Amino acid sequence: MSASFPYGDSAMAQAVRAYDWAATPLGPTTQWPSPLRNAVSLMLSSPESMYVVWGDALTFFYNDAYTPILGPRQPHALGAPLQELWADAWEAVRAPIEAAFAGRASRFEEVPIGMNRYGTPEDTWWTFSFSPIYLDDGRVGGAFCVTNEVTDRKVAQNRLADEHERLIRLFEQAPMFMAFLSGPQHRVEFANPCYSRLIGHRDVIGKPLAEALPDLVEQGHLHRLDEVYQSGRAYAANALAYNVQAEPGGRVERRLLDLVYQPIAGADGTVSGIFVQGLDITDRIGLERAVREAEVRNRQILDSVMDYAIIATDLHGLVTSWNEGAQRILGWSEAEMLGQTLERTFTPEDVERRQILIEAAAALESGSGMDERWHVRKSGQRFWANGSLMVLRDETGAAIGFVKVLRDRTAERLASEALRESERRLDALVRASSQSIFSASADWRELRQLVGEGALSDALSASLNWQQEMVHPDDRARLAEAIAHSIVNKTGLDVEYRVLDADQRVGWTLMRAIPLLDEREQIVEWFGTAADITDKRLAEQQLRQLTETLEERVRERSAALLLAEEKLRQSQKMEAVGQLTGGLAHDFNNLLTAISVGLELLQTRIEQGKYDRLERYVEMAQSSAARATALTQRLLAFSRRQTLAPTALEVQALVQGMHDIIARTLGPSIALQLRPAAAPWKVLVDAPQLENALLNLCINARDAMPDGGELTIAVANRVLDAGAAQQLDLPIGEYVCLSVQDTGTGMSADVMSKVFEPFFTTKPIGQGTGLGLSMIYGFTRQSGGHVRIDSEVGVGTTMALYLPRFDGVLAQDEAVPATEQPLRSTAPSCTVLLVEDETAIRVLMSEVLSEAGYRVIETAEGNAAVERLRSQETIDLLVTDVGLTGGLNGRQVADAGRQYRPTLPVLFVTGYAATAAVGAGQLEEGMEVLTKPFLAVDLERRVAQLLERKSH
Repeated sequence: MSASFPYGDSAMAQAVRAYDWAATPLGPTTQWPSPLRNAVSLMLSSPESMYVVWGDALTFFYNDAYTPILGPRQPHALGAPLQELWADAWEAVRAPIEAAFAGRASRFEEVPIGMNRYGTPEDTWWTFSFSPIYLDDGRVGGAFCVTNEVTDRKVAQNRLADEHERLIRLFEQAPMFMAFLSGPQHRVEFANPCYSRLIGHRDVIGKPLAEALPDLVEQGHLHRLDEVYQSGRAYAANALAYNVQAEPGGRVERRLLDLVYQPIAGADGTVSGIFVQGLDITDRIGLERAVREAEVRNRQILDSVMDYAIIATDLHGLVTSWNEGAQRILGWSEAEMLGQTLERTFTPEDVERRQILIEAAAALESGSGMDERWHVRKSGQRFWANGSLMVLRDETGAAIGFVKVLRDRTAERLASEALRESERRLDALVRASSQSIFSASADWRELRQLVGEGALSDALSASLNWQQEMVHPDDRARLAEAIAHSIVNKTGLDVEYRVLDADQRVGWTLMRAIPLLDEREQIVEWFGTAADITDKRLAEQQLRQLTETLEERVRERSAALLLAEEKLRQSQKMEAVGQLTGGLAHDFNNLLTAISVGLELLQTRIEQGKYDRLERYVEMAQSSAARATALTQRLLAFSRRQTLAPTALEVQALVQGMHDIIARTLGPSIALQLRPAAAPWKVLVDAPQLENALLNLCINARDAMPDGGELTIAVANRVLDAGAAQQLDLPIGEYVCLSVQDTGTGMSADVMSKVFEPFFTTKPIGQGTGLGLSMIYGFTRQSGGHVRIDSEVGVGTTMALYLPRFDGVLAQDEAVPATEQPLRSTAPSCTVLLVEDETAIRVLMSEVLSEAGYRVIETAEGNAAVERLRSQETIDLLVTDVGLTGGLNGRQVADAGRQYRPTLPVLFVTGYAATAAVGAGQLEEGMEVLTKPFLAVDLERRVAQLLERKSH
């Protein structure tokens, strides 16, 4: 410790000792008055921050504890005048210092003083006291200050106060209700305004809860508070119902609350109270319910808009909502599209150019966007759509997604394009038209040409007297009458009239017009066309003149054509006969040889009296005659003119009946297979002709299999639809198919194209006439059917006959029995008029009929027969050849006979076609045809049948 004043080793004690006080008004420390020395010694030894000011100069002394307060002033503070040292704070301490020098002590708490200790202004707070220092003579020599900076504490207090104030405001302004309940009786210590509103602004502060809110107690909520208070465990509830009744007997308001009862415990864990906080969610739940209902309604509304696809997406284009209209238009369901990119509905080219980003950017910039372009359905089909894209925003205005609305405008686009194309064509048509298009006033007094030239003149377009100026005088009245009729009836005008040009030359105009009506069905205007038809009229006049001479020219031309046609037919006939000669002559020569040699041997054996082998020669002659008959039938079938005797039959039964004949014809090297139908239908055909056709097909198949093979005959029911019927050139319907299939050499396409031509054959000369397939084709077509051929070289051929199904019933006189025994007339005295120009045949027929018991009148020519028919002579039956020579033919004789004898039975005999006798193919009642050659028994049976029917 220093032995000199001031005593002590503190930094400021050393500083005071080291200071040159002799240079100051105070002088050396040894000369200081004792009150000053005592005050400085007390200050320097104190741990509290203190300072002393002395004398009029306010010389400044301070201790170590005060040093930090000085900051950068510290090196120059000792001995400095206080008012200079603390110039920035002088005004704050001036008054208490002056009071101390006046002998009055003072104390101040937390005084704010603005200071500039570190070069910048700052707010500081101080607690200090000033005491006067008295001299020995009682005067005040200085002031003693004990000071303490409380800035940090004051700032902390201010912050705490601010925080407390903020918490108070927060508590009071909180949207949640809050209250503090103390003690086991749950006395209300505090409640915020929200809590007060919840309970109806009742005065509850300081009251036990049971007294303050009896309605809460009645609803059983108090026991939950008791449980929390006693257990120390918090209680939470969601949507807890509380029926608020602010006044006894008053209105009850139901509220829904989310709340927490939080126990408040002391340091020892003892619960002293409960903090109640919660949220009245009544309005929120009501709003949520309303939102849900609104969402349901909106969804129903959206789904009911079936003509629009309404789609919501997020900002990245992922689908968040998809209505029923979107499913109908685009094809995807909502489940398929939720979370998927909307680009699935874009065309590949729009996806490639990132159209989704372009649309989003445009919508974000302007709020919405419109476009029309192609889109794609789930099926891949493109459709034209009108679309709009709107931005979805939250309550802050931030974009959260988009709403896309699409409408399928494909039909409108196609219609628009069609309309534009129609308008373009109409415009081109109008511009290319030689007609004038005009409009006229409702009363036709004004006429205005719109498009075209020629039929109307521009000079007359607005003339009130255009009818008088341009219409021929003789046609003005007729034109005016036509116009008046159209005006009265509001119908279109269509009239031709003559016009006069400037040179008084006559022309013709065709005027057509229709009225434009308003909503009251009144004529507003007329629109029409006027065409110059002068050339047409001249052409019609020339045509009439030509027509007057045309009939004669046509007759001359027709006669020339008929002559040329007849020559052509004769040429074709001669060509056909030439083609037929080779094979046909060979066949007939063989047959005639057998017949003539057989008859010659028969005559020789009779002359020799040798009768044992006569029957053989007769059979040989009859067999050759039968073969000649068959060849003749082939010729008639080729001509498509044979007389058919159709009957209802089952084709399958006919095939089965011919099995043995066909098998013998084929020989042992060919296997025969029959493929029957399960329930075969009937057909209406000539049975012998069908048998002949089937046998012919089998023979052709046999010849196509020289090394043997397999032949299949099949019968099947077929129903031909439109496609199949068209291929076969047949009507749609039901058919029986008879097919012959071989495994032979087959035919090329060229051969198949000619196979039905008359005389075409692939066989060597002398082995066939080429009439077989032609006959089959003609017979099948006459029967209402068709022949189909399928063939492949090296595989085989299938010939199929399609015959129409017959499900009717034949008349008694139309049926042809399969086998009949000769009938003997029940009227042997009947008279038969026989007309035949071939003497040998007439004699033989007369002998057969006479042998049968009939009276026969013979004649060789038609005129004599008609004379007989015109007479009163008894004639019961007319038998006449069709092709009589030298007068009337057989049909003419029959027709004449029917005039005199209407019920006279007629039997036509013909060696050629039935055309002359049958005409269009139908025989009159009581008429029949017998074709040559025939047997005596055939003639006898047919005559007996006709007379038998007549007798009934």
